[in-house]
Amino acid sequence: MPKGQKTMAPPSKTLLVIAISFFLTISSNAFDYSLSASQSPSSLPSIQSSVPSTQNFDVPQNVPKIDVSSENVPSFVKASMIGTMAKTKEFISNVIEKRLAVSANMDHYTKDCLKTCKEVYEEAIYAMQKATADVKDEDFYKANIDIGAVYSFIETCHDCVIETKEDDPAFQNFQKWAQGIASDCLHKVTVEYYKN
Repeated sequence: MPKGQKTMAPPSKTLLVIAISFFLTISSNAFDYSLSASQSPSSLPSIQSSVPSTQNFDVPQNVPKIDVSSENVPSFVKASMIGTMAKTKEFISNVIEKRLAVSANMDHYTKDCLKTCKEVYEEAIYAMQKATADVKDEDFYKANIDIGAVYSFIETCHDCVIETKEDDPAFQNFQKWAQGIASDCLHKVTVEYYKN
């Protein structure tokens, strides 16, 4: 190394642990997945959520700020993808699978929509795993493709829910949150790709 040239420290593992912990500690009560007292499983003919319309699925504002320099983009994307994978799995389990379990009185299209959402969310999780590996290898081109796929899979479910003509806050809020994370990561890996 030439004299006077400084080396850059690797991303802080502490920062990564903090970021992942933040995502994993978002309260499981972000949604009220339970049926209200006036609803029984047999009275759920549609995809309509039992979440009160005033309840939002918001990411808290005290997100740790991560510098978007080249050595931190992989840490940021990894933390974002790991946290989003956990929340996507939680959403599949607590919303989609519970609604499918009581789908006897649902119309065929709504039931198919829920199955589609489960399938594309599982594909999104796989794409998040690939994106995490891509940024670890600093392959920002592939990371761009895989994070773009995450965005697209989430959009596929959104389109399906919209076609049911239902105002479903659980799906709307999750879709906005997940696509917001994907969009932020996509921007960071695109900038990083063009730097190199």
